[in-house]
Amino acid sequence: MVRFILLPVIVSVVVLSSTNAAHAEVVVVRPDDASSQVVIKTSPPTVVVVKHKPISQAQVVQPPPPKRDRKVGLHFDVGGTFGPQVVMGGFGGALRFRPNEHVGIDLGSGYFAGNDYQGFYRTEIPLTANLLLFVNPQHKLQVYFLMGPGLSFGRVDTFNEVRRMTHIGGQAGMGLELRLAPAFALNVDVRGIIRHRIDSDPRPEFFDGARGTNTSGGAVLTFGGTIYF
Repeated sequence: MVRFILLPVIVSVVVLSSTNAAHAEVVVVRPDDASSQVVIKTSPPTVVVVKHKPISQAQVVQPPPPKRDRKVGLHFDVGGTFGPQVVMGGFGGALRFRPNEHVGIDLGSGYFAGNDYQGFYRTEIPLTANLLLFVNPQHKLQVYFLMGPGLSFGRVDTFNEVRRMTHIGGQAGMGLELRLAPAFALNVDVRGIIRHRIDSDPRPEFFDGARGTNTSGGAVLTFGGTIYF
């Protein structure tokens, strides 16, 4: 009887790889952050591996915060009228409304004192309502025009009496507003004023030789600022 003995046979498998593949060119590009790299195999087969650099929180572009409409402001200024015969200075303030970015409304008052055209000491308290038109509100330096009616209560110390006068008129001009911050701006403007005296005193306010008049005009230069809420 013939017996067969099975012995384990070890078979080796040899995998031959392409010489070209073994010598494939490899280009490695490393950015400043070693956590990311780009590997490019240019000799067959062509393989491109891209590992993206993680985006940090600081690199994420955040949307701008919603723009806050500031429709109410408090305006204040100092100003004066200068000429060969008149030197008057004072201060003023106004409550400013901005219904939209191109339009403003100032309701204001103030106090002025100095020497008038006849050399008499004069004090005045004006009441004004001005419409402001902003030409370029999208810019930091804005140009605006203003106009509106006004009422003024004055006191004049003459040689032998005190005269109290009331004027009605209007003003118009132009200026610049430098918006330093959403809540604060600097202003400068020049205003031309014309007015007529309406009180009950029959004597003219001004005399030019034998002629008298109750109508007068001038210009005021102001510097100030506005706080927006």
